[in-house]
Amino acid sequence: MKTRPQADFLKKPVTIIAALFGLYYFITSGFGIMSSEAHRGLYMLFTFMLCFLMYPASQKKPNSKLLYGLDALLLLLSAAAILYWTFQYPTYAARRVGLPNNLDILFGAVMILLSLEVTRRTMGYTLTILGAVMLAQVYFGPILPGIFQHGGVSFSRLVEYNYFIDGIFGTIVAVYATYVMPFLIFGAFLQTSGAGDFFIDLASSVAGKVPGGPALISVIGSAIFGSISGSPVANVVATGTFTIPMMKKVGYSKEFSGAVEAAASTGGSFLPPVMGAAAFVLATITETPYGTIMIMAVLPAILYYLSIGLQVYFQARKTGLKGLEASEVPSTRAVLKRGWYFALTIVVVGLLIALGYSPSVIAFGGSVFVVVCNILFGAPQDKLTPRKFIQSLETAGTSSLVVGSTAGTLGLVMAGMTMTGLGLKFSSVLVSVAGNNLFLMILMVILIATIIGMGTTITASYIILSILAAPSLIMAGVAPVNAHLLCFWLSMSSNLTPPVCVAAFAASSISGGNPMKTGLHSFMLGIFMYLMPFAFVYVPQILIVGYGFFEIAEVVLSYAFATVALAATVQGWLLRKLHVSLRVLTLVATILLATPELVTDLIGLAIFLLVLGYSFWKRGQERRVAAV
Repeated sequence: MKTRPQADFLKKPVTIIAALFGLYYFITSGFGIMSSEAHRGLYMLFTFMLCFLMYPASQKKPNSKLLYGLDALLLLLSAAAILYWTFQYPTYAARRVGLPNNLDILFGAVMILLSLEVTRRTMGYTLTILGAVMLAQVYFGPILPGIFQHGGVSFSRLVEYNYFIDGIFGTIVAVYATYVMPFLIFGAFLQTSGAGDFFIDLASSVAGKVPGGPALISVIGSAIFGSISGSPVANVVATGTFTIPMMKKVGYSKEFSGAVEAAASTGGSFLPPVMGAAAFVLATITETPYGTIMIMAVLPAILYYLSIGLQVYFQARKTGLKGLEASEVPSTRAVLKRGWYFALTIVVVGLLIALGYSPSVIAFGGSVFVVVCNILFGAPQDKLTPRKFIQSLETAGTSSLVVGSTAGTLGLVMAGMTMTGLGLKFSSVLVSVAGNNLFLMILMVILIATIIGMGTTITASYIILSILAAPSLIMAGVAPVNAHLLCFWLSMSSNLTPPVCVAAFAASSISGGNPMKTGLHSFMLGIFMYLMPFAFVYVPQILIVGYGFFEIAEVVLSYAFATVALAATVQGWLLRKLHVSLRVLTLVATILLATPELVTDLIGLAIFLLVLGYSFWKRGQERRVAAV
């Protein structure tokens, strides 16, 4: 949803609130929180205040004076409901659990309605309606049919559970405030200090001269920047502004240029060290150290980017595209001299992770490192002046609204699933329909993920999948972390898969291409995304943790060849243009190489090498004929 055009009297309050939001969580990420109630309550308070100030009640009348009055009333009500929870929760927990008083019920009901309204204003109706339906499902359980039926919950119990026990101020808000916000601040400092330009220039210096160089620049630059920002759309906007025009300049179509940026930016959400908000939720739900989650994500993420890189290279060779002119490619030495500390930031973050620090401390350490290095070594135009420092905090505060505005409603959804047992019921149905056939079950989860992703954010999609789909996979014998990683990967699919393809739509607004065609291209470029969920189940060695060197090495080799074969299949090029029959063979090789058996790996490798050898021989023949 669009923010309202800011009236002059609102600009300063928004700046102050957003900057204080960023400053508070910057300090607490490094020096610890005051209390759990203040930590969660202030996160919601800042979020609700900014949402009511920045997002209008009506998109058609964003600056209506009547609606300004409504906004002021809702802002005051939200402040009252949140502050009441913050100060009353210790007393409630000590004395009146199960016996809420009238004020508890009143402020709880107000908070439920305001949570839905904040989500509606910021994210639209899909998640809002889902939250409302979940509330209705909890209350009207006795009269509902089938798996939706249950014993029923009283109104007071419904409000009490969602307000005090495990709903609006529950796990989701805790994860957002503790993990997501510090990394948004870290990303904001990087962006303000010129990291985006540095990563693009670094990628240009490495890959600019290669055929299709600008596309490879997009892949490399978006991978590096996305691994820190964790947001596909933010990544598209930050790097696509530079890379998409470069791709169009060397001959890529508008749609393909946008698709490359969308696919590359989406991969940042599962490339360590940050991986986006959903990864922190995953670590919390599965009770797995975040460092372990990152190790498990490394190899799949690298293979995903290898797949995209090979596809754009094959496309360039197939269509005869060139790289950038030598005069347009910056010197690697000059780029590193200007911003070496940005590259070192990733090393610092990795070191803090290896030393076992919490994610919030890691983000704080990364932020401090960037700020100090910028002040000491930054280029004059990138220096973090006091004004830019405040701008960074403000950027973090406002950018957090994309996830923060969903926190309360997602809490309602999770609480509803818990209170009614709907998640386990749905999982039982899924297991029953699939007949314990894991392959069929994964296909059904892919379909569910695509539908859910049409109207929700990555984090919301993952949370819903973690409740509806992950338990069924676990019941079928999949390890819990593997099941959740499968859901996590599939929650990204809405960024690339038509008809919604959020990241592709954002990229098409820059490229000027058709959004749906961009989405189709991005789906093909990111098709490796749909291979990984099967690997998490059938080839768990790809997640590295718990396996020996030779087991991992075998998987790395087989999946590396599978990635090349898949890219050749999709783009129809391997040293030369491939006939349809050869593309069928490379597809067969891909499937065999991705299958967890040494025999199938060897057969798949033999088929791939056969196609490669034939292409090499045929290309030599064509060159000899052309030379005559």
